[in-house]
Amino acid sequence: MPEEKVDEKKIEVKTKYVPVSVEKYDPDDPVQLYMNPQMFDQLQRFGNMLASSELVPAHLRGQPGNCSLVAAQAFRWRMDPFNVAQATYVVSGKLGYEGKLIAAVINASSKLATTLNYEYKGEGLDRTVRVFATLKGEDKPREIIGTVKAWKQDRNPKWKEMPDQMLSYRGAREWARRHMPEAVLGVQSIDEVEEIAAVEAQKVLPEVLEGILTSKDVKATDDPPERGKKVVEVEAEVVEKKPDPKKKEKKHKVGDVLPNGKIIEELDDKGQPAVVRKPKPATGGPVEPEHKQMSKEDEDIDGLFS
Repeated sequence: MPEEKVDEKKIEVKTKYVPVSVEKYDPDDPVQLYMNPQMFDQLQRFGNMLASSELVPAHLRGQPGNCSLVAAQAFRWRMDPFNVAQATYVVSGKLGYEGKLIAAVINASSKLATTLNYEYKGEGLDRTVRVFATLKGEDKPREIIGTVKAWKQDRNPKWKEMPDQMLSYRGAREWARRHMPEAVLGVQSIDEVEEIAAVEAQKVLPEVLEGILTSKDVKATDDPPERGKKVVEVEAEVVEKKPDPKKKEKKHKVGDVLPNGKIIEELDDKGQPAVVRKPKPATGGPVEPEHKQMSKEDEDIDGLFS
């Protein structure tokens, strides 16, 4: 049976892209980010993509929830989520942002007529920075002043290596806290997170000590303690030391007669007999003092009265 010939025709497949309508989104309104279904879905996709990347910081890898929070913050700042993620740290379970990122966020704000400006003067701990900027619709710049002495952190070596740079980061943050708080609402810098962690550690230490002290012999007092202090009351039994009946305290002095009949000639530094002599015989005559080394018999007898 002859084979049927099939005409080969070229089939062209054309893909037609249909534009998806996206609702208007206002980054200055953080609520819209979560109430807009399309934006919220995109936010979750960004979070999953960040979490699967090996180039993001270790504290964000495999953490889609945390990555979504970082991405949400980046959307509100109109910044690249990957760049924002690179400027984050986690200290004691709290998310912190680098000072340079916070300064960039403030300078990129649409509410500023001018970027932040810095003026420095002084030396050492008295080094001062004046941070100032002008908001739109205002003629006079708003400012804040700080010093190394007031802002520095001893545990951060950069305050010694680059004080001006650290003053600028801290100054930008303090300026925003006072004059434009909505730009950094809910945002903490690395320095702030470390300060909070240090304070919490100081609060935990008394609780740990109290836990060590509290046992069947230790209980917390019913009276309210002083603010900032924790008071514990220890139940202890006072044991009165009873004197040894075999020993009787006696103060020796030169001329005393010991129980063995010998007379004390000299005392040592501890008030014990050092030189003793025998009493004069009835017939009279000089008696030589005995050697300082007491006999075993003398020591035994004297020990009962020392």
